Order: sequence, then structure tokens, then C-alpha cells
Amino acid sequence: MNGIIGKGKKIFREKLRSFKEVLETAKELSKEESREMIALVLHETLRFLKTCRIRKAKGEFYFAIEDPYTMGQVLEGLALFYPLVQDKIRLVPEFGDSYYYGKIRIEGRIRLIHLLILLVRLLKNKQFRKLILKGGKHGK
Repeated sequence: MNGIIGKGKKIFREKLRSFKEVLETAKELSKEESREMIALVLHETLRFLKTCRIRKAKGEFYFAIEDPYTMGQVLEGLALFYPLVQDKIRLVPEFGDSYYYGKIRIEGRIRLIHLLILLVRLLKNKQFRKLILKGGKHGK
């Protein structure tokens, strides 16, 4: 009986920790500097896609976020791009856990130099570097 209660406490603590991390991330993203960083990432990504001239795309992408509010925000952002990719890329959102995986195949005029330019432009931004270098759940 104690083993079951102990496992239940452990699972509850892990879920509470992951919820706190989601709240910290949401607070971080609501700051003005983070909004500017998100706008920069969006702008540079669109510039990269325009340069690549994508001709074919197909695949599927599965993702899950525990927090329904954050999932709503992600789906709201994806709704802007969905009309462009609805027949080509299948997006599968799920609730209850935090993960993402999938396969996407893109064909077009993709050059390594354009990808490097995108990376350099993004790494110039201090907030973006902080986000990347901070790491994920276990990268602290």
C-alpha cells in the first residue's frame, strides 16, 4: 500500500514540476523582449521560406502540451499557416503529455548558406540565445 502511495506522490511531484516549468515559460514569453524575439523568429523564418521556394512538402507532425492555455496559443499560431499546408502536412495535436515528433519532407531550392544566414541572424538576438542555451527540462 505504501508503495502505491509513494509512486502516486512521485508522479504528482513530477507533474507539478512540469506545470511550474510551463508557467515559467509562459511568463518568459509574455515579456516584451520575448515578444520581439518571437516576431524576429517569425520574420526570419518567413524570409528563409521565401528564399527556399518550396515546391513539394509532405509529412506528419505530432505534438502535445500539458497546459491547455499554451496548447491553445500554439494552435492559434499554427492556424495562420494551416491553409498553406493542409493537404501536404498533417498536424496532430494531443493533450496530456509534453512531446513532439514527426517526419516532414520538403523539396525546393534549399541551400546551406541560407540556413546558416538564418542561424546567424537568430543568434544575434540575446533573448533567442538565452532561450536556446537555457535548454529544455533537463538542460538547466
